[in-house]
Amino acid sequence: MFEVEDGTGLEDANAYVDIPFVEKYLIGERLAQFKDLSDEEKQAAIIAGTQLVDISYDWIGSRKSLEQGLNWPRADVILQGFTIEGIPAAVKKATCEAVYLSMTEESLFSNENDKEVARERIEGAIDTSYVNPKDKVKETVTRFEILDKLLKGLYGKEEPQTMGGSSVGSASVERA
Repeated sequence: MFEVEDGTGLEDANAYVDIPFVEKYLIGERLAQFKDLSDEEKQAAIIAGTQLVDISYDWIGSRKSLEQGLNWPRADVILQGFTIEGIPAAVKKATCEAVYLSMTEESLFSNENDKEVARERIEGAIDTSYVNPKDKVKETVTRFEILDKLLKGLYGKEEPQTMGGSSVGSASVERA
């Protein structure tokens, strides 16, 4: 079942955008790749992209209801002095980027718990050591950088700042 969130907190929602929205957002080769998919494959890519966006961030504010299928819409979200209602455009755009990633990435979700063997010695006893993911080149930091940038201010721990008399939230995310 493919159910697009309409901003009211639908219980069965599993997507932030529909096929026409993605087709308006993507351009060039990215759009051509998306259009080559069947409708079922497009829906599956949208659901996967939505899941990536939905569960990867510690969103500010709180869910509007416990029963809603996705993390948005949210209550008590103020960004740059504006109260956010429904699904922010940034979440929809990030979902489109994640849709493309779902079509091109082998795995959208982190495998940082899969340790790469750095050294293994077998003599009388087995001695194995693993590569610390933090010691590796930080490719995972920038892997989904476009999502982080699109969603800036909507996730992370809120650190109020005073700007022109209004409280503005800022956030930082560190991926390992």
